[in-house]
Amino acid sequence: MRPEYDFSKGERGKFFHPNVKLNLPAQDAQDWAGPEGDLSAYITEESQRTINAYADQPRLIIEHANLEQDTARGGYAHRQLFELVQNGADALSGASEGGHIAIRLTDSCLYCADDGEAINRAGVTALMFSHMSPKRGTSEIGRFGLGFKSVLGVTDAPEFFSRAGSFRFDRRNASARIREVAPHAARCPVLRVAEPVDPREARDKDPVLRDLMDWATNIVRLPLASDTAGDLRRQMRDFPAAFLLFVEHVRQLRIDDGSSLDRVLELQGADGEFRLTDSGTAGNWKLFKVIHRLSSDARADRRSLDDGGEVPIWWAAPLDRLTAPGYFWAYFPTKTASLVAGVLNAPWKTNEDRQNLLPGPYNDELIAAAAKMIADKLAELATSEKPARHLDALPRRHESGDSYQSERLRESLLAELCKRDIVPDQNGALQRVSNINYPPRELTSNRPHGEKILEKWAQFSGRPSNWLHREAAVRNRLARVEQLVEHWRSANGYSHHYPPRASIADWLEALVTEQTGSAAVEASRAALVTAAAIPADLRRTSHTLGSILLMKNGAWKPIEPEHVFLPRDVTDVGSRSNAAELVHPTLARDADARQALRELGVNRVSADGHLKHIASRLLGHDGTSASDDEWCRFWALTRDVDAVRAEQTITNQRRPPFVEVEGQYALPQLHEYQKVIVAKVRNMLRPVCDGSPGAASRSNTDAVRSSVDAEG
Repeated sequence: MRPEYDFSKGERGKFFHPNVKLNLPAQDAQDWAGPEGDLSAYITEESQRTINAYADQPRLIIEHANLEQDTARGGYAHRQLFELVQNGADALSGASEGGHIAIRLTDSCLYCADDGEAINRAGVTALMFSHMSPKRGTSEIGRFGLGFKSVLGVTDAPEFFSRAGSFRFDRRNASARIREVAPHAARCPVLRVAEPVDPREARDKDPVLRDLMDWATNIVRLPLASDTAGDLRRQMRDFPAAFLLFVEHVRQLRIDDGSSLDRVLELQGADGEFRLTDSGTAGNWKLFKVIHRLSSDARADRRSLDDGGEVPIWWAAPLDRLTAPGYFWAYFPTKTASLVAGVLNAPWKTNEDRQNLLPGPYNDELIAAAAKMIADKLAELATSEKPARHLDALPRRHESGDSYQSERLRESLLAELCKRDIVPDQNGALQRVSNINYPPRELTSNRPHGEKILEKWAQFSGRPSNWLHREAAVRNRLARVEQLVEHWRSANGYSHHYPPRASIADWLEALVTEQTGSAAVEASRAALVTAAAIPADLRRTSHTLGSILLMKNGAWKPIEPEHVFLPRDVTDVGSRSNAAELVHPTLARDADARQALRELGVNRVSADGHLKHIASRLLGHDGTSASDDEWCRFWALTRDVDAVRAEQTITNQRRPPFVEVEGQYALPQLHEYQKVIVAKVRNMLRPVCDGSPGAASRSNTDAVRSSVDAEG
């Protein structure tokens, strides 16, 4: 025996997995019943009854021949591997610890072996007839008794070896026996007439069969017709590993095409979380299942009449590929897309070849039940690190060509999800779509730059929580969220169904709203850094960014470079003058905030500009109303400005300071008086306030006042 097929010691073999303890039958050729056994007698008897029926009603011959040809050449034409693996899985349905299936292709034959329950009379009947499958409402997945007939697309003489009894079909032998009672039959069926065979004799002539019989219970051998190996190799290459998720009693499936392909499919896990390995490449899956009780309308429309009215529905979500649209499965893929990630598996009502779902109350009800299950379980795909991952599993928007079933599933699912907490907020907690604020469209449509801006906004720990999590604001996820919002708004009577989006100003102001004290400074800093990252073409006006700049006097202002300034130096920061025009001193000292403000056009106020601003306040009003700090700053600024420009600044005011002659301004003396002030400022009052101006600034003011009065 070849080592790769040796399970006898539980230590090696192609089909051995170290974590699986194999319970295999004893390796003894005598365990295989010969042609004299009870099952062989039953096969002989049933075949003769069929011959007798053909003698009485020859029209059955062409009917059965046509059915076999339609099955083998029609929808089942390229599904031989599916049907063989399905039969093996059904044989393993009672294996509590899981079993094994092996597929092997050689130059002359295709083999399918399993270590499940040996075939019985009901199984033989299902193979020899159609629509006679005994599998109803169990973990077995066969339905119509048609699948095995697909093997006639690759062989004329299928053989079935089992420890309970072995038999073969043969086109030439069947035609010869049938024409004995119906000589004029144009074509004859193959799988209605079988003959028992001796498994021991076959074993001695076929080394591959001998290796398989050392551990297997059932083996199908198909001697191949010409030009069929290529299609079988394609089927072996494309066989979907996810099949194992729905037949947990199959622990391992090996597919060997005799040349370059050697796939080992293994399933490990429990409690809904599985690791599915395909030749060393592993994928993680979440598996959800519900049992749905059919309504009377659905029961009337179902195909099976003895399922007890309860139907299983599975949803298998591939955690590594949630963005890939999935399909409806009837244990194997159909051609009907579900558009929900992964596999939606159930005993759907399909056409005979199980390729497409049929319309009707039964499938409609199962789709509604599936939508509810997905809505109930969807949030379980999210994690604390990936709070929006579950949104990837949702179907995309409608496109032309979408099937009736996918449309029905999408609408049912959206309706269910609108009733649930499903959209992540800033803290990752799931909320209803109606309780979340949504970021500006200008940013979510500007990728990848916009995603970085959203991340900056979210980095502020004091941000409000009732905004969409940034991981949900990426393109595909946001499109799915918008579907949910639109469905909710439509269902609740809103005239405009599109999701409301915040303006950039509202979005930025959300960071600073209701912030006070030191938190207000940090909020303004975060808002400024975020605003500076927004492309210039989106910052059309100062009000586009909202009132996010915290001023020295505690007020919030828009970013208007012509009206707000960074202080010139530390003296400006500490001063109480210009409180409404200078940014908050803590912001002014923060490197990131200063850089952001410069990006936004806010600069340090110049000495000229600052002097003009203060002069407009102090020299245009009664000087006694000004604070000591403001006068101190005025005297200090005159030292930093060229004498000519200082003179121009002072003389450009509406009236001279402090001087009023009998209620009239003495215009002829105006110019000389202002020159005196400039001279006194520049030559007599050179000392600058030391940060506690108090009386010093008032003394300087009084000195100038006295000097001017004396010279006036």
